[in-house]
Amino acid sequence: MPLSDNNRDAFLALQSGHISDAMEEMELPRTVLHGYTYLGTPGARMVGIAYTVQQTPKHVTTGRLEALVSHADVSRELASEGEVILIDAGGRTDSGTWGENHCMRARPRGISGAVINGATRDAHEIKSLDFPVFCKGVSPVKSQWDLETISHNQPINLDGVQIRAGDIVFGDETGIIIVPPEMQNQILDAAQRVREKEAEWAKGYEK
Repeated sequence: MPLSDNNRDAFLALQSGHISDAMEEMELPRTVLHGYTYLGTPGARMVGIAYTVQQTPKHVTTGRLEALVSHADVSRELASEGEVILIDAGGRTDSGTWGENHCMRARPRGISGAVINGATRDAHEIKSLDFPVFCKGVSPVKSQWDLETISHNQPINLDGVQIRAGDIVFGDETGIIIVPPEMQNQILDAAQRVREKEAEWAKGYEK
């Protein structure tokens, strides 16, 4: 089920806490990703359809200089407008599998953001770009030396959460949540009710 423009706008009007509370109240399995650092514009929110990339350490027979990662192709042409790029690099933080140039290719193409289960380069520069990036760490080392890409748009497992191409990815400075697209309307309705309850509660402190 695709993410409509109306639902995209509705998600962007929420906070991660609203969505998390809604899914807990619906007794859905928890799909929150933990341990990520947010790099991007303060207060920005990210929502889009998952485009998944799986990376693994290079095989012992592979030459060190041989470039087998493909995330440049992903940011340049493979991922589409409205998608969030998720790269599973196994959580390793000794080499950066994202960077400023990837953001600058992806942003004008309408890609919504990136989640890196691993490290990124160019942390300071990324913070000044209007492009949300979530990562597990930072490193100046190119991933080209250590990693290779083994799949695109196949299921990946981040922090115990299975993510499939087409899942909805929401992120803000507090956290990242994966929303099953076939339940997006029910979750949105429940999250909006949570937001309304919190707004009513807050009014009591304004008097």
